[in-house]
Amino acid sequence: MAKLVKTNPADLLNLQSGDYAHFVQDGIAINDVITFEPRHHVNNTHKTRNIRGVRIFLNILLSIIVFSLALITGFYPISLLLFMAIFDLRSIKRINLPLNLSDFIPYDNIEEVKMIRGKLGFNYAHIIVKAEKGNRSIRKLKLYDSQSGWDRAVVLFRRIGKLNLKEEVAKDFSGLKKITVGNGIEYAVEGDELFLIENGKYKEEREDPYKYFRFVAIIGVLASLGAAGSKVRMIIENHEYQFVDYLVVVFFIFLANIPFQFVRKTRPTVIHKSEVIGFKIKRKKFKITLKGWKVFSLVVKHDLKFFTPEDIKLLKEFVER
Repeated sequence: MAKLVKTNPADLLNLQSGDYAHFVQDGIAINDVITFEPRHHVNNTHKTRNIRGVRIFLNILLSIIVFSLALITGFYPISLLLFMAIFDLRSIKRINLPLNLSDFIPYDNIEEVKMIRGKLGFNYAHIIVKAEKGNRSIRKLKLYDSQSGWDRAVVLFRRIGKLNLKEEVAKDFSGLKKITVGNGIEYAVEGDELFLIENGKYKEEREDPYKYFRFVAIIGVLASLGAAGSKVRMIIENHEYQFVDYLVVVFFIFLANIPFQFVRKTRPTVIHKSEVIGFKIKRKKFKITLKGWKVFSLVVKHDLKFFTPEDIKLLKEFVER
């Protein structure tokens, strides 16, 4: 009969999936029970899966299928399904190693452990595994969504001497001028730079929320204009001169205006003075134009209802310098 050993609670890490990570004498075992058994002590660190390559291939396949359907059917708005590929590619960018499939990882095979703070409280421990032949892979553990779960993981991984955790030092903006530009949103002015502060916090790793959506917006514009062009061609070829046919063309042109609003939109974490092309105060908006890609410029928009006269003055002084 297999010997069941109940893991000491001090050596147990609860995971988001309902599984447990057991920090035993010679390694980490991942299973769905609070006991450690001989069957959990099997080293399969040589087994990996290149999930990045598979997902990139599937996204390329999806894009080809969507474009083919758009061309065959003439229904170009279907191209908006590319948003699914863009969303998945955004998550793939952090996968730079094959996934390790072993549920037992000896300490000797662990190169380091990186702690990743995700969004919505989903935090991760990325275990970098080095197999016998020197091949590197990664085993991801989704931590329980609480600060105590994070702290517990830090203690356990630090105890085995494998933790690579860089404590971030918060940038001090207390002595700088602040410009309120939104509900809980401010700019801190430091020399030739504007730092975006949200709810009193500056996050250096924060990404522009419009970065990936911008590409989807361009696809949306092209798809809508393509649909309008396709309808015009059908009107000419089939002599369809009814009012409703013209209305469909106008509808698709109007529809293109919706994603077009997001093509140039941006909200960077830091604005450098050298990137500023100009500004406008128009229609209750303060618009700052920034350098984009080649001749393509980007626009930051803020609602003037959040500004005080002093805030407008300070922001104008910055962009005019």
